Amino acid sequence: MGVHRKKKTVYTLSLIPVGGRSKPVTLLKGVPATFVIVFLLVLGLLVSLAGLVFFATPLHTVVPGSALPAHQKELVALQAKRVDSLIVEIENMQAFTQKVEGIMFQEKAMVQDEASFGGGAGRRVYDAGIIPPPFSDGAVTPGKFTGRLVTGSISQRFKPKKSHYGVDIATARNEPVGAVTDGTVIFSDWTGTFGYTIIVDHGEYMTFYKHCSQLFKKGGEQVKLGEVIALAGDTGQESSGVHLHFEVWRNGIPVDPEAYLNFSM
Repeated sequence: MGVHRKKKTVYTLSLIPVGGRSKPVTLLKGVPATFVIVFLLVLGLLVSLAGLVFFATPLHTVVPGSALPAHQKELVALQAKRVDSLIVEIENMQAFTQKVEGIMFQEKAMVQDEASFGGGAGRRVYDAGIIPPPFSDGAVTPGKFTGRLVTGSISQRFKPKKSHYGVDIATARNEPVGAVTDGTVIFSDWTGTFGYTIIVDHGEYMTFYKHCSQLFKKGGEQVKLGEVIALAGDTGQESSGVHLHFEVWRNGIPVDPEAYLNFSM
């Protein structure tokens, strides 16, 4: 009995250089040759996809020597400007914060001798008779408080020896609180001890409004005399009821607020 041999198939791949003659190359026979052809096709497809991903996505921006499109250069420049602006704002806020923190810590740790807070009869911290025009130039009369600040009654007076550097004005919840004169807000935020607090810089003077329920002004904003800047409340650890704690500081030293405000019976 004769043995029939299966005829082998031979695949020939011709490589044709540009401007040259074809050069036949005999590949492996059968299935291995087909595998090589498929491999080359898949490899070409992967190279094409890699190029598409590279140029159609931001990936090319991280490769050295790859040029940025014009619109992306504009975006980068814009982001750089925004970063510069944020740095300036942060520096300004840090300056404000340092100033306010210094005052707040000074208020807590302040220790004055008897001469500073009235060792003699009738002597006060402030200079009697020197009252800035934006404030009251009238006589101080104890009783109901009806000035531009807030409406209410004084429940505790200025007692620096007991670390009470302002006056407490008992009032209704959410009663409007007005700025006592023109100035710039240098602090407007929550503090654990005094709750919602706003501090206004008037130059030589600074005014503090503490234990508020809501604040309407932010740091850096300008305020006008009588403008509503907050609502009275009872926020903060040291608040025992709805009231406004109001302080006046002159050149970094707390003074009696009653000397700078009009009161009426």
